[in-house]
Amino acid sequence: MTGTDSIADREGCCHYFGQRAVDPDYTRFVVGLAMLLVLLILGAVRLPWVDGADWTTLEQDKSYVTMIEASDSRAVIDFLRSEGMWEMDAQKPLPPLVFTSFPVDMGQLRASTRKRLFLHTLAPTAMVALAEVAHERAELLRVVGRMDFAECTLEKLIREEVSYQDCGLVSAEADFLRLLSAKYRTARMDVLLNRVNVIPLSLVLAQAAMESAWGGSRFVQEGNNIFGVWTWGSEGMVPANRAPGMTHRVAIYDSLLDSVRAYLLMLNRVSAYSTLREIRRESMDSLALVNGLRYYSEKRERYVDDLRRLIKTNQMQRYDILTISLEPAEVQKQLSTESFRQTRLD
Repeated sequence: MTGTDSIADREGCCHYFGQRAVDPDYTRFVVGLAMLLVLLILGAVRLPWVDGADWTTLEQDKSYVTMIEASDSRAVIDFLRSEGMWEMDAQKPLPPLVFTSFPVDMGQLRASTRKRLFLHTLAPTAMVALAEVAHERAELLRVVGRMDFAECTLEKLIREEVSYQDCGLVSAEADFLRLLSAKYRTARMDVLLNRVNVIPLSLVLAQAAMESAWGGSRFVQEGNNIFGVWTWGSEGMVPANRAPGMTHRVAIYDSLLDSVRAYLLMLNRVSAYSTLREIRRESMDSLALVNGLRYYSEKRERYVDDLRRLIKTNQMQRYDILTISLEPAEVQKQLSTESFRQTRLD
């Protein structure tokens, strides 16, 4: 038999790895086993999806604010675990996530699991809202640093008694000051600087937990109202225990982010919380700032004591050192231009 004949004969009966002949059944077994392992790995990974498209994990891309919809607690817990957010690492910036609402079945969880789910869902959402305020403050300080106060005051600028050129500003900067003045309801620069500021994340989380019963209240489940904020008029939910003659309702928000925004704005501009703002000038310690929340509840001092105890008992101040992976200016830009991403967890 020639060398050529030998090769032809062998090709009909065997597969080759290099110069080594291997039985075809063995080859099929190895390939099948490899495919099975791949399928098992893919099946074990729970991937969220974005509008039906392939999803890049947040661990790989934290450059976008991401709005997340989820109605099932287990889906959210699995997601937080996959992103390393069930056990938060203070040394690791969080992705800028915004959960649109809490899972509807949170009340069925064990207390410890429910608390952690509440905190770790709300924390990144609140940090996005705080980043918006931080951007407003940074921009305000920048514009104030450019103003010529020889002839200009904020009040004169708003009343158009002086031009933006008289103030040493460009038109967009003057417009920014007018909008901020209207939003925070003051025409005095010193008051505006005192109002446009952040508060510690631990204080946000503590009041949210107290006012919403750790996410289980009717107001948060039906209207995304985490902080029990009231409104007047025909819109809103009527409290079951509203006293005769009272006309207030509980506000309804499109998302948890909107609820946090409204809460921050309320603390920053309502006269009842002027003490909080004065304390904030000297300290960003949430245990000190609670003393400025005496008028948040009819319980007065008992409310302050309960809030302080809740912060201590749940070690909430550990959340104050957390950061998110986007600068405040980029957060503001994406939210204002609606260039964020949207995700649904199933």
